[in-house]
Amino acid sequence: MSRTRLGWLLLTPALLALLWSYVIPTAMTFDIDGSTRDSSYPEYLGRAALLAVVPLVLTLLAAPALAWAAQRAGRRGRLVTRIVLCVPLAGFAPAAYLLGWTFLSRDEGRPDSVFLALAVASAGAVIAAATTVYLAAFRDADRPKGSLYVVGAVLAAASLAGALQVFTAPYVVVVADPFHRPMTTPLGAALYGAEPGEQSVVSLLLLVPLAVLGLLATWLLLRSRARIEFAPVVGTEPPRRGAWLLLAPLLVLLLAIVALTAGPWWQSLPDANGSGDFSAAEIYRDTWLPPLISAVVSVLVAALGGYALGVLRPLGERSEQALLLFAPWLFVGIGPLVFAYENRITGGDPRWFDLVPPVWVSIPALVVFTLFFRGRLAQGATAKAAVRSAIPLAGIAVVVHWMLGAQDLLWPAMAGNDGYTHITTTPLATMTAGLGESLTRALAVDMILPLPVFMALLGLAILAQVGYLDRLAIRTEARRAPAAQEPDGDDADD
Repeated sequence: MSRTRLGWLLLTPALLALLWSYVIPTAMTFDIDGSTRDSSYPEYLGRAALLAVVPLVLTLLAAPALAWAAQRAGRRGRLVTRIVLCVPLAGFAPAAYLLGWTFLSRDEGRPDSVFLALAVASAGAVIAAATTVYLAAFRDADRPKGSLYVVGAVLAAASLAGALQVFTAPYVVVVADPFHRPMTTPLGAALYGAEPGEQSVVSLLLLVPLAVLGLLATWLLLRSRARIEFAPVVGTEPPRRGAWLLLAPLLVLLLAIVALTAGPWWQSLPDANGSGDFSAAEIYRDTWLPPLISAVVSVLVAALGGYALGVLRPLGERSEQALLLFAPWLFVGIGPLVFAYENRITGGDPRWFDLVPPVWVSIPALVVFTLFFRGRLAQGATAKAAVRSAIPLAGIAVVVHWMLGAQDLLWPAMAGNDGYTHITTTPLATMTAGLGESLTRALAVDMILPLPVFMALLGLAILAQVGYLDRLAIRTEARRAPAAQEPDGDDADD
């Protein structure tokens, strides 16, 4: 089989998944006659954008400052920083933190702390994820400024897109404390009794700016010829003696933010109420297995598509531009299309498989794999060596998508909560939290992120950060990648 035909063959699953998971639901949303008597939805969109202020500050100021200090401290400083970053990444549980802060504000009569929780619920994870990407940009020894500008712009677009789709924060606060009304966001307003026409208006209101952000971010990556390569273990720049004077306080501050954010939830764990009359085994199964299925399939499809575009190049020199087909949905989560997804599962008996997130290609992973394979070819690796070196990256992508799915509140609440037949930890904890006088009375609040899961994730994160991600460099040099060698060739990974 020719390389072109093989490339199209491997790209086909991604195209079909794009059609089923994004294009058709978007068309269904546009097909609904949308009208609303509530003129506040544009205002809700503006309020959601305000929630992006803190993530933008963390992404554009705090994260690059931490990455810069770590880079100046040399390899030892980078590795220590990466190990510290693993704590907020492995401890990602925003709903649990929000529940803790909501009860703290209710008990102490401090509504301001709820808004603080809205701002910092994911602050540690945002800093850690952004710093990881910035560290890769600093590894571009030739043009670090160009890589930093591109990375900063893409991360800023991602932060704004995430804020526009926020649902967990306002939903948790309202359910746990019905007398408190935080800033209403578009998704929150649409799910609080809105009519189908109003729901389609909200979806369109979100899809348009998200599509623009996705197209701009993808265009920037293509225009700058961004790629991901392997960098030398030891950088060419010697460590600076005074770098630790800045790096150490920043790392301590990051850990303090994590402790502050998770503190109220941690304090409730010793007296937690468990799962009550529900089966803990079934709750764990329904929480962790469905998102794992979606994560494995969506990342595998993305990896095949990235290999096709980055190595086999069925469209020749313009193969990477096929990413523009996927770009409008680069930052689109389940939220804007949730009503179209829900229509697919309504009308029949609840099924366990409905809990599986209805996304079968990870578009962010597709972009990353395409840039990675393009970078490997730019370094002269054979196709076989490029595949071997991408296996850890695929594993990291699966774990990231798995964690995000397991901590999600929106889709499990929509798909698996009918008559409590299938229920996951986050919806159960959130719904029962409003029935008690304290967080310890809520069911499954200690099961949102069990200690064994956290420890396993922490170990995997450290292994990935130190053993693999520290080698990756994001580069934007306008250098043409050589044609790939035959897939049956072999060489060293570096």
